[in-house]
Amino acid sequence: MPRPIWPKWVRDPLLVFLLVGAGIFGAHAWLGGDADDRVIVVPQSQIDRLGFLWETQMGRPPSPAELDALIDDHVREEVMVREAQRLRLDEDDAIIRRRLAQKLSFLTEDVATLEPPAADELLAYFEDNRGRYATPAVATFSHIYFSPDRREDPRGDASRTLEVLDADAWRKAGDPFMLGRTYAHANMSRIERDFGTGFVAALDGLAASPDWQGPVESAYGFHLLRVDAKSPALGADYESVASRVARDLDAARRAAANAAYFEELMRQYTVVVP
Repeated sequence: MPRPIWPKWVRDPLLVFLLVGAGIFGAHAWLGGDADDRVIVVPQSQIDRLGFLWETQMGRPPSPAELDALIDDHVREEVMVREAQRLRLDEDDAIIRRRLAQKLSFLTEDVATLEPPAADELLAYFEDNRGRYATPAVATFSHIYFSPDRREDPRGDASRTLEVLDADAWRKAGDPFMLGRTYAHANMSRIERDFGTGFVAALDGLAASPDWQGPVESAYGFHLLRVDAKSPALGADYESVASRVARDLDAARRAAANAAYFEELMRQYTVVVP
């Protein structure tokens, strides 16, 4: 077996990496660099911030040795960031791009919410979005399903089953159903999502009763229903949802501020799409 041409130390990946890095740094130094970016100043405000973050996490101020370690970590991070930027490692990085855009959005949102909303603004927002805070109508019911894929006359079979249905044996009647046979305190939006608009309209017209009723058509076929309880939708008064209104208005103001800021920025750019 022929002996390798290159010595073993030349083939060491770590050494190759160091040599490449040294070459890049040497090229940068030869081309000239700003001496100021080799000076790292850690102001007192940054030291105070490091101490505050430590105290927030640990529940006590850092000791002098711990504070020195925090400063050392900050300096190390600053050196690594500057060198990464010097090597342009931050360019064309999707994660960094998203993070920068997110930070700019946060800055815009913070500016938008510096002034707390007035009471009349909160009330106006509640009135404009009153439906969002209403308590939805709910129903508790059980159903027996009759599948058009398994039966030639599912509606007729449902009607005939209703005439002879034994209250204790209803779980064995009908056909298997992919969703539940019993719905407890389900709001109408969920019921509509599961069964369709026509089913909800029919359910709305049925009274709560221990007797089975139907047939009722859904998006899947036909059903017999036993409606155990129903509660109508109830409008909300402002006092009971004031905290939710404040949170929602805050989110709406942030979104509006971001949209307005982005629109203003777009006026300063020309977008060319080939």
